[in-house]
Amino acid sequence: MNLMMSGLDCHGAPIELRERLAFSKESAVELLQWLRQQPGVEGCVLLSTCNRTELYLSGSEEAPWRLLCRGANVPETELEPYFTTRAGTDAAKHLIEVACGLHSQIVGEDQIITQVRTAMEIAQEAKTADPALSALFRRAVTAGKRARTEVHVTRGVPSMGTRCRDVLTRELGELNGKKILVIGNGQMGRLAAELLQQAGAHVQVTLRTYRHGETVVPAGCDTVAYDKRAAAMEGIDALVSATTSPHYTITLEQLASVKQPPKVAVDLAVPRDIDPACAAILRCFDADTLGVGDDACSREELKNMEEIAREELEKFRQWQRRQSAPARPLRFPLFLDLTGKTVVLVGGGTIASRRIGTLRLFGCKIVVISPELKSKADGITWIQRPYRSGDLEGAFMAIAATGDREVNHQVGEEARRLGIPVSVADCEAECNFYFPAICTGEDLVAGVVSSGKEHHKTARAAREIRKVLEGME
Repeated sequence: MNLMMSGLDCHGAPIELRERLAFSKESAVELLQWLRQQPGVEGCVLLSTCNRTELYLSGSEEAPWRLLCRGANVPETELEPYFTTRAGTDAAKHLIEVACGLHSQIVGEDQIITQVRTAMEIAQEAKTADPALSALFRRAVTAGKRARTEVHVTRGVPSMGTRCRDVLTRELGELNGKKILVIGNGQMGRLAAELLQQAGAHVQVTLRTYRHGETVVPAGCDTVAYDKRAAAMEGIDALVSATTSPHYTITLEQLASVKQPPKVAVDLAVPRDIDPACAAILRCFDADTLGVGDDACSREELKNMEEIAREELEKFRQWQRRQSAPARPLRFPLFLDLTGKTVVLVGGGTIASRRIGTLRLFGCKIVVISPELKSKADGITWIQRPYRSGDLEGAFMAIAATGDREVNHQVGEEARRLGIPVSVADCEAECNFYFPAICTGEDLVAGVVSSGKEHHKTARAAREIRKVLEGME
């Protein structure tokens, strides 16, 4: 599987360069469909946000950044120094870390999760997301959700919206009673307006005429027609703009026509909404000059998010291994008498607990080796410590069911050296027997396994077989 990505972001490329590779949904679809027609390209997904533009390709031998520049009609030589290209596992690792917020301008911000999901949805709509990229982006979204829900961010949810509020508070003092115009009613504009209104500001939000349904603005905010935005700037304290427009929403000429212009502006858009020349009249902060706030993640939060990213990357790599595994013949069912035999099970989590429950039906001696045991049952021997080499001596059968890939691998290696059957829960290729879904009836037992790729079929077949066995007399 040839996976590659090229990208530039706020950490290495200034906004005046990034905005040349900023894409609306419509332009992204057009670019993706063009890319899909290029030689060798099997799939493509474009992640385009205020802070980054990244192109993910599968199948192509050509550097993604070259195709991106060609498709966007921008000079390759001018932007080449700002791109970073990654391949294979490095590319997958980077996307998953991005979705966790580890590479965001505000580390840990959660808007990136929606942006990664949207990138995948746009590619699926354009019919350019192949199975490999779809699986990778789904895994990245899962990682982002876990980072948001499992990592306790005591300072609250950081975002460009909170940074906007904090900068305006620093520039204007308390926001209570301040008059602020927000241009743009998309996700970012609504978030900024809501936070500013909650801080006590009197907020107006611009509206265009939409064809689909009603436009919702945050509670407590007033509205003004988009084409009346210049007049609405008269006498306000601050201006915020956050649209997806390819053109300036505020020009120097418009601002100069205002007798009492705002003192400060925040431009959250890329490409920029506010003409940089407006800096001659007001103090303007863009996505890069908002600066670093006091909402940085703690070292512990970073460590936890990095661990989540590693876990989800490993799950994606397991998916890759399953796809590339050669087709195998059907597995021969073999029924063994385990009465009095010793079965060593390494692991104490959910999967291990299910294995214990099944094995107890067959009269074997169950030895569990794990520092912790989720489900303690009568009649088993629990050795409360990590696995050690030599633990399988004297065992008739072994099962590796920990959450640690390396430990499971070591158990499989020892079992094969001893010549005993072993089931490795997280790696089909390391098994020499496959733990079945067990179905029992009166004096009857059936086991169901799949080829390793169709686990849902195994579960469905087992349910149906159980119904048959339970109904037999």
